[in-house]
Parts: sequence; C-alpha cells; structure tokens
Amino acid sequence: MIELISMKHYILLPVFALFLFTMACESVQEEEETICLPVNMSITLVQGSQTTKIIADFHYVPETERLDHITWSNHQTHYFEYDESDRIKVIRVFKVDAKVQEERWFVYDGFLVERIDLVKRNLDYTFLEPLDSIYTGYVEYIYEGENVIEESEYEISDGGYREEYIRKLTYAYDNKDNLLSSTELDPRSGESSSSTMTYDQSKHPYSDIQYYFIGESYVSNMLTRLEEESGFDYTYELSLNEYEYPNTVYEKLGAAYTRFISYSYKFE
Repeated sequence: MIELISMKHYILLPVFALFLFTMACESVQEEEETICLPVNMSITLVQGSQTTKIIADFHYVPETERLDHITWSNHQTHYFEYDESDRIKVIRVFKVDAKVQEERWFVYDGFLVERIDLVKRNLDYTFLEPLDSIYTGYVEYIYEGENVIEESEYEISDGGYREEYIRKLTYAYDNKDNLLSSTELDPRSGESSSSTMTYDQSKHPYSDIQYYFIGESYVSNMLTRLEEESGFDYTYELSLNEYEYPNTVYEKLGAAYTRFISYSYKFE
C-alpha cells in the first residue's frame, strides 16, 4: 500500500510540473509585445496658402525586420545594404531628378558607428548608371554609452586637395535616451543654433527598425521643440493606435498647423 501511494506521487509530480510549465508559457505569450513596423508614411507640409505632400513606402528584407529600401514620392529611393553581422554597411540615396546617387558608407567600432564616408556618383541621363565616384567628405561620432553626443562633419574639395571642417553638433539625452537638445556650430563662421525638445511615453514609429542616426532619437514621440535662435516653439499632438504607436502626428506653430505625418504599419 505504501509503495502504491509512492507510485501515485511519482506519476502526479511530472503532470503537476507540466501544468505549471504550460501556465508559465501562456503567461509569457499573453505578455508578448506587439511590434509595429512602418510600411507607409505621408508628410503633409502646410506653407501659407500652399500645401505639399510626400509619401514614403518602407520595404523589408523578406522574413526579417531589416529595411531593404524606402521609396519616396519626391523621386528618390533609399537602398540599405548590410554586412555579415547584419549591421548597415551602406545606404544609397538614388535621386532620379538630379541624376545623382549619394552614398553613406558605415565604419564601425564594434556595433557603434564611428565614421560615415560620403560618396557622390553622377548618373547617366539615359540608363541612370554611375559615371564616376567622388569622395565628398565624412562624418565622425563620439559616444556616451550608446548615444551620440558629438558629431563632426568634414568636406573634401573637388579633386580631394583640401579638407574643411564644416559642421559640429552636440547632443544631450534624458534617462530614456530621448534627444533633449542639439546644438549645431559652423566652425567657419562661428554661428550656432540650438533646439530643445520634450517627449511623451509612446513609441516612435522607428523604434523597432534598424535605422541610422540623423540627429534624432527613435524612442518616444516629441511633444515640443523650441528653436532658440528663431524663437519658433512647435508643439505636437498625437493620435495613437492600440499599441501606442502614432497613427498621425500634428505639428503646430502657435495656433497654426504646419505639418501632418501619418503612418501605417505591419504587425510582428
């Protein structure tokens, strides 16, 4: 009789453990976060009596969350290429109207971009094939942790005979890595401009894609932006989807709307 009771306990224990494991899996699955990847963005610019609209379509490498290319309605396409570690290797900006291809070549220190080399290629007017390759300059970055705190740009003269320091930017962040301020300095003239920003708690449309730094953060969405030299004080109103990503962003300067940005997503 004692042996029979022991056997029952021996059988029931794995069943009970399996039940706990199943419950744990269900809890994890219930708490899984839905990721929204942008597939379309439209920007409406309101400039006095004139209004212009730019549309961008985002295309991804099949079965991944990596961008393949972005097609813009203003006659340009941005192509993304990756290295063997899935880091962005080069971005080619193909401008059909200007018959120019601008390239950004990424140089890494580990997984941080320490330098971007800038290349320009003029395109054949008929077949849009590159005719030449011109090294136009480079951008260097200094970090604090994983955040860019200083960006320096150098321009190479035609023929590559002269290098000129043309731009310096410095950045500050909050404890969530949102960009709180940026200051741009022209080392040649000594002129500078600064902006300060505040943010909400929602999710930026680019927060879950691998994108490159262009003086913005992709964590939360901006609520205010003050351009200190001009005194322009922009505010932002957001319409969010159920996953806290913005469907529409309304930009205002004073009481006037200046820009509308709308997004659509695919869900991962």
